[in-house]
Amino acid sequence: MTNEVLNTIKSRRSVRAYKTTAIPRELLEAVCKAGTYAPTGGGRQSPTIVAVTDEKYRKELSRLN
Repeated sequence: MTNEVLNTIKSRRSVRAYKTTAIPRELLEAVCKAGTYAPTGGGRQSPTIVAVTDEKYRKELSRLN
């Protein structure tokens, strides 16, 4: 493996905590729209994106996960 690959592997991190501040709605919509253009495995997945902004529902989804 090249040093670049090893450096990338070593620098990978998982996020375990998120900020509590809401992102602007315009930014959220832009990210969701961009996600609909992302490639899918064999082009077989539906480009449906659900953004849950209500804290009550986010906590419930987190609990269920």
